[in-house]
Amino acid sequence: MSATSSSSIANPVIAWPSGAAWNRPFLRFGHGGAGGHLPPNTLASLELALGMGVDVVEFDVRPCRDALVLLHDDELAAFDGAQGLASERTLAELRGLPTGPDREIPTFESALDLLRGRVLVNVDLKGTGYEEAVVEMVAAKGMAGDVLYSSLYGGSLRRVRELAPMARIGLSYPEDRGNAGGNPRLRHVVKGALALMRLTLPLRILGMMAGAGANAVMLYHKVASRQCVRTVQGAGGRVFTWTIDTPERMREVHALGVNGITTNRPDLFAGLT
Repeated sequence: MSATSSSSIANPVIAWPSGAAWNRPFLRFGHGGAGGHLPPNTLASLELALGMGVDVVEFDVRPCRDALVLLHDDELAAFDGAQGLASERTLAELRGLPTGPDREIPTFESALDLLRGRVLVNVDLKGTGYEEAVVEMVAAKGMAGDVLYSSLYGGSLRRVRELAPMARIGLSYPEDRGNAGGNPRLRHVVKGALALMRLTLPLRILGMMAGAGANAVMLYHKVASRQCVRTVQGAGGRVFTWTIDTPERMREVHALGVNGITTNRPDLFAGLT
């Protein structure tokens, strides 16, 4: 018995539901829509990603006081230094923040209405405690079969699994705590940590997925390896990677046999063979 099959028995991965659209050999994900071309998580960016021919549109969802909205961060400093948290504001207050014509904060419902019947959707949950509202909205729109839920938070994904037993669920890994990856002073430390993760992940990944109720994993591309891909796929799961914005790296990761790549620049998929 191979190591992969033994691990899959010890840590069973929930079966990936059948479905022709999701079972293509390779899926092209647009991050925040087409976040390298227009402000991510906006309707304009989602629409542009559709025009660029992606298979899956990814966006972030979090709650404000009276709605679900598309925002990556709870902090509002990106809006010309606005103070406070999105979770403490109403939708009307968020809509009053200084934004350009293509930067209005959309609701989750408006994003689903835009994309329904046109593309697959990756809903990235950026916090915990609002899973039921998200799953109910997806069901109300008749899109349960079109959505992949993802999150860094295993508890959040377990809750989604309870609410939607047949859902496609992806565990995101790893978390960039304190934006360490963006700190040049920590470059060598981060590089070493990523190398260690890449080495050990094939031994841990099935247990991580099983603990989160996931049937897919969303990996930062620098921790992905051919062995990890084989381990997950051998257990019946899927491996998707984020976020790659150079054609050279895209080709390298594609060669690992991953099931999909997320990018801010969907135009780069045209050069992927």
